[in-house]
Amino acid sequence: MIDRRKTAWVLLALGAVLSVVASLQAVFSTVYKGFGSDLTITWSLWATRSVPQDEAAGQSALFAAGWPVVVSAIVMAVAVVFVVRERTAFVGRPLAMGGAGLLAGVVLLYVVQVWELERVINAQPQAGAGQDELLYHGGFYLLMVAAVAGLVGAVLAQRRSPEPVAEDDDGEAVVVHQLGSDDDTPPFGLAIPHDDEQREAR
Repeated sequence: MIDRRKTAWVLLALGAVLSVVASLQAVFSTVYKGFGSDLTITWSLWATRSVPQDEAAGQSALFAAGWPVVVSAIVMAVAVVFVVRERTAFVGRPLAMGGAGLLAGVVLLYVVQVWELERVINAQPQAGAGQDELLYHGGFYLLMVAAVAGLVGAVLAQRRSPEPVAEDDDGEAVVVHQLGSDDDTPPFGLAIPHDDEQREAR
């Protein structure tokens, strides 16, 4: 039988680690044609860099999602510490849901913004050598995997473990059978003669 609590903290830990790793990776790049040499702007959760470097990349605050992702990863990591033990799981459950919910919200907002940017780039008329394009990198996919893993782990963490059922050591119970009604036989098994029988014996 699968231990849901163990699965929950494994997924939460996985989500926290992957989100931190994703924050250190390039998420996507925008390639603009027709500038003599192509202008490539690579985006991470913290900043942007352009190639060639003499071109201004233009940092957008909307894409600066580094701190929210790291904070959500820290909250999920703290939740794992509490969820591992049953006696402290009641503290870890809301932390897990809060951290995973924050990460999922940030990732969803980030993905929507990237898709909107891709739509704008694709809608622009072709200029010069070719069409501008948007390229996805490993950090983009790691973010989505981290968000899904964190949410699944948080949901599993909300389910309490079933109470253990007490059983006899040998699996046997003492059963008392009453064969019939015998008012003359006391619990000790000794018959007590009635007064009528004693008089007839005399």
